[in-house]
Amino acid sequence: RGDGTVEFIADGANGLRPDGIFFMEMNTRLQVEHPVTEAITGVDLVEWQFRVASGEPLPANQDEITINGHAVEARLYAEDPNSGFLPQAGRLNRLRWPEAMAGLRVDTGVEEGAVISAHYDPMIAKMIFHGSTRTEAINGLAASLDACTVLGLRSNRAVNRRLITQDAFGDARFDTSFIDQNLDKRCDREL
Repeated sequence: RGDGTVEFIADGANGLRPDGIFFMEMNTRLQVEHPVTEAITGVDLVEWQFRVASGEPLPANQDEITINGHAVEARLYAEDPNSGFLPQAGRLNRLRWPEAMAGLRVDTGVEEGAVISAHYDPMIAKMIFHGSTRTEAINGLAASLDACTVLGLRSNRAVNRRLITQDAFGDARFDTSFIDQNLDKRCDREL
């Protein structure tokens, strides 16, 4: 009849255990991170959502879905990291994505010259990189963030890049305090 996302948080301090996994929320829709799942499974979740909503059965069972490689996603926002990540409103004077980069997917609804309004979410794009290993996916996303240009508004581009290249992120040794512990207060000002 539809789809949904169930979110959990895991306490991995002593290894993953059933008593260390806690329910957070249920959303009766796709989450913004769904391209990561699509990248590693090759499944078009949006297509499946439409098929199920129109009365068709799911095209595959869970045991028929395989995972291939790793994917990471960065949400690129018009926000000012130096001011507590306050949203930015105004014109995107320059917006450039990396030239054809194998493994990179950019989902966006704006283009150069567009105005980011104060009345809506200031997301510019989602940048998703798929690689055969976690390291390849992280390095690919970091290179993709380096190769994109956002001018006219402050953005979290440089902060995203800095955070994903921290050793703790690469080694998957982080928790909910990761950003506070690793945020460099001298964030780049991109105008």
